Amino acid sequence: MHYLIALVCTVVLNSTAIASSPPEETLEKYLSILTEQEPEGIAGLMDSESMDSLKKTIDESIQYQANFGEYGLQRRVFGQKVSMSQVAKTPAEFYLNALANEILKAARSQHLKVTDREIIGKIQENDDLVHIVARLKMSQGDQMGTDILVYTLVNEKGEWKLKFPATIKQMVMVIESTARQRR
Repeated sequence: MHYLIALVCTVVLNSTAIASSPPEETLEKYLSILTEQEPEGIAGLMDSESMDSLKKTIDESIQYQANFGEYGLQRRVFGQKVSMSQVAKTPAEFYLNALANEILKAARSQHLKVTDREIIGKIQENDDLVHIVARLKMSQGDQMGTDILVYTLVNEKGEWKLKFPATIKQMVMVIESTARQRR
């Protein structure tokens, strides 16, 4: 009986260790999206707090515009005017995919590509919070450049998730402030 309990504990502990990947793996998946310029799966890499905030911000911005008979943000996100009940039912993943597609479309139109990336440092604040410093090499036409960025990851239920990177945060702020401008 003791052997059976020990065996079960060993299997459970080993399967837990296998399921939990390092934060660098999550970041690498995100950086692959930048390099490949294909946003498929981006929402699964983001933390729930960022996703909840995105949902709330865009829903409120759309509602604010609709209160004044303006539907620019709805058309931008959905391609048309939609009902507020449809907005309420729209998941954060839909919004994030729309934003990611806009960011990647802008990068493509400017011929901006991430050509290489390298993790150059890591600051582990605690068991559930880490900051990773990465160098991105980029090209725009025949011009080359590098950028050093810090990515913050949180551990949610044994999985490392990204807090929204600066590009996404900036875009959300622009959407919110633009939606509140009355014409």
